[in-house]
Amino acid sequence: MKTKHRQASHQKHRWQKDYSVFGRIIGLLEPFSPDELMRLELPIRMSFEALKNGKGCESDFHDIAAAINCTLVRSEEVDPMCEYTAISARDALMRTWHRWEKTGKWGFDGPALQEVEACIDLHEQLIRLSTPGQMVKAMREVIRRGHKNEVVQ
Repeated sequence: MKTKHRQASHQKHRWQKDYSVFGRIIGLLEPFSPDELMRLELPIRMSFEALKNGKGCESDFHDIAAAINCTLVRSEEVDPMCEYTAISARDALMRTWHRWEKTGKWGFDGPALQEVEACIDLHEQLIRLSTPGQMVKAMREVIRRGHKNEVVQ
C-alpha cells in the first residue's frame, strides 16, 4: 500500500502546469513599451556623454561595448550597412580603450566620436524595431561570443 501511494505521489509532482508561460511568450513577442525603451536607451546615452566629456569610468565603456556588440549581432540579420556601422564603432571603441590604457583619460578621437554615436543611434532604432525575444537572443549570442573572445568586452 505504501509503495503504490508513493508512486502516485511522485507522478503528481513530475509534471505541473505552468500557467505563466503564455504571458512570458507574449512578452517576448510584443514590442518594448515606452518605459522599457527609456530604461534601455538612457544608460547608454549617459555612458556615451560621460566618456565624451572625459568624466567616464570603465563601466561606462563596458555599457557602450555591450550595446555595440548587441547591435552588431542583431544587425547581422538586418542589413550589411548596419553591420558595417557596428563594426566601425567597435573598432573606434577599441581605439578609445587603447587611448585610455596609454593616457589614463577617457575620450574619443574625432572619427570615433562620430562612429560610436552613429552606432548608438542604430542601437536605439534596432531596439525600437525588435521584439524583446530578438534582443535577448542577440545578447545571448554576444555572451557566447564573449566566452570565445570574439567580441569587445
